[in-house]
Amino acid sequence: MKPRFLIAFCLAGILLGATAVLGATFIWSQRDKVIPGVQIQGLPLQGLRKEDGVVEIKKLEKRILAVPAVLKHGEKTWELPLEEIDLHLDAEAMMDVALRLGKEGPFFRQWQQRRQIRQQGYELPLMVNLNQKKFTQKITELTAELGFPPEDASFKITEDDRVEVVPGRDGLQVDAELAYQQLLNSLGKGQVKPIIHLSLVQVKPRRTTEAVTAMGLKGLLSAYSTSFDPTNVGRTYNIRVAAAALDGLLVPPGQEISFNQVVGPRSTDAGYKNAQVIINNEFVEGIGGGVCQVSSTLYNAILLANLEILERTNHSLPVAYVPMGRDATVVYGAIDLKFRNNTESYIYIRSSVKGRQLTFKIYGNTDYKAPVTIRTRIIKEMEPKTIYQKDPYLKKGEQVVKQEGSKGYQVVAERVVWENNQAQVEALPPSLYEPVDRIVALGTKEEKEVPVFLPPGVSEEQPPVIPPVPDKENKKQTQENDKQAPEKKESPGSGA
Repeated sequence: MKPRFLIAFCLAGILLGATAVLGATFIWSQRDKVIPGVQIQGLPLQGLRKEDGVVEIKKLEKRILAVPAVLKHGEKTWELPLEEIDLHLDAEAMMDVALRLGKEGPFFRQWQQRRQIRQQGYELPLMVNLNQKKFTQKITELTAELGFPPEDASFKITEDDRVEVVPGRDGLQVDAELAYQQLLNSLGKGQVKPIIHLSLVQVKPRRTTEAVTAMGLKGLLSAYSTSFDPTNVGRTYNIRVAAAALDGLLVPPGQEISFNQVVGPRSTDAGYKNAQVIINNEFVEGIGGGVCQVSSTLYNAILLANLEILERTNHSLPVAYVPMGRDATVVYGAIDLKFRNNTESYIYIRSSVKGRQLTFKIYGNTDYKAPVTIRTRIIKEMEPKTIYQKDPYLKKGEQVVKQEGSKGYQVVAERVVWENNQAQVEALPPSLYEPVDRIVALGTKEEKEVPVFLPPGVSEEQPPVIPPVPDKENKKQTQENDKQAPEKKESPGSGA
């Protein structure tokens, strides 16, 4: 190689290396600033650091929000204010993208990208966030006249306790998902006033006719009623509140139901009133009295529908509204009534309170309905004890019955289901009703003797004779009569 050419080659290498170093130094010094040529909807971002760019993008956001989007369908139009759908620009993320342009990859690639952006420019896409749920709700409200909502399929109970399916109906409404994508595309293209062309789509109901038919509800499985005194206002009110919570309960196959979970706590906040409840084997006033009649009535309907009993507890004393062995007490958070829909179809529970009667009806698939009877038997009677309690306010030897007392009972129950002319006997939870003691109060009060003081010469056996004191008016009248009466003379010969 000629010396002159070698020198030129070395100088060129040195110059190129120096240029690369200077270029790299310049690029590195500009890493926290946007390169030339980058803009967003006509707003240049060249030379801006992140925090400054965020401020500028927020100004752009305000200009975008000031102009509503336009919804169009045929000749009809509606305006949609963008602030009502929580639209905003993700300024932080947009500036992160802008700052990475021309600064990633090999040096030569960075230089090439910078040169291209400087010559041709680069439109930074908008990164838009908005509340899609609010967007759908808003356009549905604005364009309600365009379509009609779907109607869910349902069922109704006839007067003869059959279940009839009420078919559902498809609805027609704006395609909200397509409208949402149109809005994002329009904003991304920098349209000053986004225009959304609406289209309508058919909407299926949430519950179709086929789904309701598949529930298998056909007719009445069981019914049970109990009576109550409607003049007991608090108790009647509580019965209505608890029964209403269970009315319309739809239970899928295999699902467990908790009475306490469905009815909820019995408190004044929940609307319950004071009425008689059983506490410590006594009837006393308490919140929610009467709810146990609801649970007991439901329990008997469940038994007759041949549903599976999971949990049941009897009262500590017999109750008047159901036979012994067929009651079910409940205490929120402590004692529950639970059962399972052990059929292959849905069951539907209805309750009603009319006059002095509470009734539960359970509907289901009558194709598998079987006759059910409930049998109860007292296996033991327990006599009450007589408890004597001293009473210092009663005279000694006097007795007063404070509590009559009652017998206790052990009762067994069983459910008999007739299938194919054969009886299937199932033992039900047993019941124990505690005897109530007879309480008698015994008087212990001693009678004190009061001393009697007699004058001298008079004994207790011969009390003194005290002459009566004449009345003053009578004495005066007697004296006047003596003056007016003639002197009486004795006749000769008369004896005394």
